[in-house]
Amino acid sequence: MRVMLVVHGVPPAATGGTEVYVRDLALALARLRSTEVAMLTRHADPQRPEMSVRRYAIGPVRVYSINNTFQACQGFAESYENPRLLPVAAALLDEFAPDVVHVQHLTCLSTHLPREAARRGIPVALTANDYWLVCHRGQLFDLDGERCDGPFDGGCERCIPAAALASPHAYAWGRILRSLPLPGAEHAVRLAEKAVDRSRAAASTCEATAARLRHMRDSIECVSRVLLPSDTIAAVFRRFGVPADRMVRCDQGISLAPFEGQTRVPSGPLRVAFAGGLIPSKAPHVLLDALDRLPTGSIVVDLLGGGGTYHGQQDYVASLSSRLGHPAIRRLGPVPHERMAAALHDVDVLVVPSLWIENAPFIIREAFAARAPVIASNLGGMAEMVIDGVDGLLFPPGDVEALAACLRRQIDEPGLLDRLRAGIVRPTSIDVEAGALRAMYAQMVVHPTRRDPPRPTHERPRGQDLAAVVLNYRTPEQTWLAVRSLQTSFRPPDRIVVVDNASGDGSAAMLRDALPGVEIIETDHNLGFSGGCNVGIRSALSAGNGHVLLVNSDVVLAPDAIDHLLAALDADRTLGIAAPLLLSREEPGRIASAGIRYSRRTGRMRQRASGRRVAALAASPEPINAVSGCVMLIRRSVFDKAGLLDEDYFFSFEDIDFCFRAADAGFHSACVLASIAYHEGASTIGRRSSRRVYFATRNHLRLQARVGRGRRGLIGAAAVVGLNLAHVIVSPEVQMPSGLAGVARGAWHHLRGRYGPD
Repeated sequence: MRVMLVVHGVPPAATGGTEVYVRDLALALARLRSTEVAMLTRHADPQRPEMSVRRYAIGPVRVYSINNTFQACQGFAESYENPRLLPVAAALLDEFAPDVVHVQHLTCLSTHLPREAARRGIPVALTANDYWLVCHRGQLFDLDGERCDGPFDGGCERCIPAAALASPHAYAWGRILRSLPLPGAEHAVRLAEKAVDRSRAAASTCEATAARLRHMRDSIECVSRVLLPSDTIAAVFRRFGVPADRMVRCDQGISLAPFEGQTRVPSGPLRVAFAGGLIPSKAPHVLLDALDRLPTGSIVVDLLGGGGTYHGQQDYVASLSSRLGHPAIRRLGPVPHERMAAALHDVDVLVVPSLWIENAPFIIREAFAARAPVIASNLGGMAEMVIDGVDGLLFPPGDVEALAACLRRQIDEPGLLDRLRAGIVRPTSIDVEAGALRAMYAQMVVHPTRRDPPRPTHERPRGQDLAAVVLNYRTPEQTWLAVRSLQTSFRPPDRIVVVDNASGDGSAAMLRDALPGVEIIETDHNLGFSGGCNVGIRSALSAGNGHVLLVNSDVVLAPDAIDHLLAALDADRTLGIAAPLLLSREEPGRIASAGIRYSRRTGRMRQRASGRRVAALAASPEPINAVSGCVMLIRRSVFDKAGLLDEDYFFSFEDIDFCFRAADAGFHSACVLASIAYHEGASTIGRRSSRRVYFATRNHLRLQARVGRGRRGLIGAAAVVGLNLAHVIVSPEVQMPSGLAGVARGAWHHLRGRYGPD
């Protein structure tokens, strides 16, 4: 069995309880027979490309870590549903091919992950390690340091900073200002954010919170099992709307091996530990206040944890700094997890004074493994784990006097520590939990009680089979990803044909091995884009397919893209060619093409809405003349009346020419905005290549000569040449000398009637 665990961080970079637990669980699962384990996680390295993937191993466990620094974030919604992660996550799911995906935490990742797994038929389990699905702060703890009931009844008027709800332009300007090497730039941005916070209406925050809650409810519809480590969080998730038949109460384990053989050395003063971040919700100030009420020399406090920001706020640690010099405090800072067992064996008691409703803190399990009693807030999962007077003591949350009284009892009552220590029950081993989870995974694979994600209702027209044609030229990895996006669509093609355009690099053999069941056709020489596509089109037409979908090798289709394209053709019998809205794979929120507008008079060609944000696109598109050949769904009858792609173009402009010929035959073309595809671009011929300029000039002149209106002589040709020269001069992607040479050579070959390959 292959299991993929999803979590927002991995030690040593991330050392929180959840991150350590998931790392230990992955290793425990990997120790089980016939179990392969991978971890999908996130890191933030501004020096590496955004969304790049680091691959490494922790023992037998594979780790895929996606670099997400939020550099291109355009709004609050992208903090939890990040479209840039979708193609990367989809590729990693296909690469590892898990039997089960177990989501542990999605912060800084994306809610696309469980949905993408479910769309591939992979059962999904989810552990609620905190309240992040319900509360964007994860702790149901508001800005005033008060516990809250969450967004269920229209609350959350203040917890989302208004600056987070700013426009995409404001986000962009904020990034620019922060990047400027000017003194005070960061401070100026913060002041602007505070000004926005004061002016923003509470209603906008409520709307954003409600939208997030609806989205989260939809996102876990595809989850088979929701694991809940405490009754406290189970009650919240029942209110959240998780059906009882999908909720599983679980007891999480810890790695007990580090705690074996440790010994405790008696000492004079009571030794107390606080372990965790110095943040308001963990409330170390409550312990510091209680310390002031105890006799001098009676207690020593080890602070095992570091400071830092709390949701961007730094004031709390600053307020503690003057008090951390108390002679009874030993500030040890963040303790590496491998030393935590020894650190807990050095203390008599652990204090957990949290003010937020903790779920099931791992530090309490670790204290019990070290046989250290726990004094904790009588709240949530802490009160479930600590039995007052048996293995620890409970006090009212935030009650400094009550905590001081508990500590004083430890100092003054003979034998109390020994009695509490004797009442500790050994925590569950991570290996025991791994075995139980492995059995649950097996059951999920056999009986996946999941709810399929919503999908369009369009069904395939009877007798009109769909064939997809993907052209490969020395890009087998890209081609594999394109094919996998087709195979995992809601409505996958009936046939997929990959045409290898004489790559000569082993691509065809590699794709045959990686894509069983996909038809691979090899050409004996490079036929160009149009010629290679025609090989696949002829194969589809000879097999009787009623629709042909042309797909570039550097394209990834959204799961419902094909459904929307077919629905558009069904609704309009005069529509012969339908294409999706093309988005940039580098910036998925930005449009690459919403169709093509071409002026027959001047030869000017424009990709409609190119570079604009998706949200800014009008619902009713302007008239277009053609669509991009990156993805085109074409009726069989169009080929019958207009013929195949013109192979003289070889590369570029054959798609526009084909759309014009289809129009002459009585069919129009349309961009279906509800259908989405992601395009990388320039994967075969690089952006900076002079050959790209050559083909663009030559083929542009050929197209204008065929479809242009008015004078077709030197004036029309001069306009096209001028447009291509302007591109070379203005574009930073093209080297000036080679670009100018490409324009000249392309124009010369057009005049001589020399087309086809270069």
